[in-house]
Amino acid sequence: MPIIDFLERNAQLYGDEICLVEVNPELEGQAGLKWTEFNLVEAEPDHEYRREMTWMDFDRRSNRFANLLLTAGVKKGDKVAILLMNSLEWLPIYFGVLKAGALAVPLNYRYTADEIEYSLELSDASILVFGKEFIERVESKLDKMPKIRKMFYV
Repeated sequence: MPIIDFLERNAQLYGDEICLVEVNPELEGQAGLKWTEFNLVEAEPDHEYRREMTWMDFDRRSNRFANLLLTAGVKKGDKVAILLMNSLEWLPIYFGVLKAGALAVPLNYRYTADEIEYSLELSDASILVFGKEFIERVESKLDKMPKIRKMFYV
C-alpha cells in the first residue's frame, strides 16, 4: 500500500484524532505567513506555542497542496524541492507532493545559498517550496536557478 493511502485511510478511521503536534516556545504567530496563491498555513494567535493537527486536517492540507501543484502544471515525475524548517507544515507539503505524483526533494535547512543552488541543479527540481527563513538565500540565487519554473513561499 502506498504511503499516501495510509494517510487517507487514517483520515477516514481517526479523522478528529490528533496525529501531529508541534511544541515550540519560540513560535511566532503565523498570521503573516501566506502562500502566494493560497493560504495553507492558517493563522494562529501570537502566544500559541503548541499546535496540533488531526488526521483529517493533515489529509485535507496535503490534498490542497497537491491540487495547487497540479494547477501549477506539475506532472507525474516532476521534482519538487522542499526547503523548510522542521514544522507542522512540512509533512502536509511532503504528502501533497506525493499525491500530485511528483517526487519530493527535501533540502537541508542548514544549506547555504551555494548549497541550495547546487542541490537544485543536481536534483533537476522544477518547483521550489521554501519558508520565510530562506528568503535571502533563495533571492541571492534567483538568476542561477533557470530550471525552477515555479516557487511557493510558506
